[in-house]
Amino acid sequence: MLAQAALKKDSQLSHPKRAKIENSATENRLQEGADPAEVAEYLAGLLDSARELASKNGMVFLAYLIQVAVEEARIQAAAPKDSIY
Repeated sequence: MLAQAALKKDSQLSHPKRAKIENSATENRLQEGADPAEVAEYLAGLLDSARELASKNGMVFLAYLIQVAVEEARIQAAAPKDSIY
């Protein structure tokens, strides 16, 4: 719980534009049945904030693993809608 609060605070400080869109309307819109590319892009942003937090706190390997997930999310965001990837 404390880590989530720190992550949200870090996200808002580092990314003021992202903080504006991270409200309940965005979360509701990104539930089941949402556009996969939009969900992947949203997840990439969340993961990037988590990567920053891990890196700033000396968790080098965790930051690396999260970066791999960020890259995968961006690949998913760029994939065509009808792709089976």
